[in-house]
Amino acid sequence: MTVDALHRKLQQLIGGRFDYLGEVWILIEVLGDIDSVVLRRCKDCQPRHVQQNAYGVPNRRTANTLSLKISDLSGEGYSEDIMVLLEGSHGSAGST
Repeated sequence: MTVDALHRKLQQLIGGRFDYLGEVWILIEVLGDIDSVVLRRCKDCQPRHVQQNAYGVPNRRTANTLSLKISDLSGEGYSEDIMVLLEGSHGSAGST
């Protein structure tokens, strides 16, 4: 499968919710030029997390977005991160 085909399949999932790293994320963008997807933490799905500084004092929110590489090293399949993301699909967007 070509890189363009991988990107097109993921574009159908924009707006979908996914369980990834123990949290719910929404796929918000497929960036073909840098071979990545952008995820946004779902604010309405769980309480917000507060990050603690080195002294254990909460002082700011953790990052609300995350980007993942789409292609594996060969460029012919999805990266391991994308495969884990797709396993956690809530099925709320288009299908591939």
